[in-house]
Amino acid sequence: MWQPVSALLLMAAAMAESGPSWGGTVKVDGMIYEPGGYHPYVATITLHLREAERSVIAGGFRVALVSEGSTNDVRTSVHQTDGQMLCAGTGTETLPKRAIGYLETKAGQTTYHLAVPRAFGAFACGQNHAIKRDRVVIIGDGDPEPTEIETHDSRLRTLDDTNSVMTGSFESTKTRGAVRYEYKISWSITREPSNKWMQRTRPAQASEPRR
Repeated sequence: MWQPVSALLLMAAAMAESGPSWGGTVKVDGMIYEPGGYHPYVATITLHLREAERSVIAGGFRVALVSEGSTNDVRTSVHQTDGQMLCAGTGTETLPKRAIGYLETKAGQTTYHLAVPRAFGAFACGQNHAIKRDRVVIIGDGDPEPTEIETHDSRLRTLDDTNSVMTGSFESTKTRGAVRYEYKISWSITREPSNKWMQRTRPAQASEPRR
């Protein structure tokens, strides 16, 4: 189909600014044990990621992953040692647009590193009672993050054989004084087919002139 040069230039610019997209979920299943009781915390983070800037590194290159329109859905509660529930909370929020990780390609292998924001302790008891702290969960070993890390993955994570799936899980524990924290982290994130992200970034086509 014939298109004016201006429409083709707009399409090329949009494609240059918006790379392939990824979508999926990160599940954070946590438990806090205190001397007087326990506190379960479950977050389902729905990630929408876009491949952005590409940079050269020693032996390969990196592609930044930018979060756009990702959401965080939380359920939490506080219980006494005997199981009696003292309070419960739920919360939902849209996460800020920002780079939260990268893909790194070296020697024909692509690894990934994600710093998932607001992944723990984002909401307290009540409805949408948000806490301002940004406690991050790290997926995939990588560069140190200048942020409050709640727990982190110790393994280098690679994409699947098709270079289109991030999936995995890990468990961890830690203590702060008399308080014990347990975490179960799992994730499944998939690169969207190229035709989907091209449709999202394609500008409206100009009408073909009458002849």
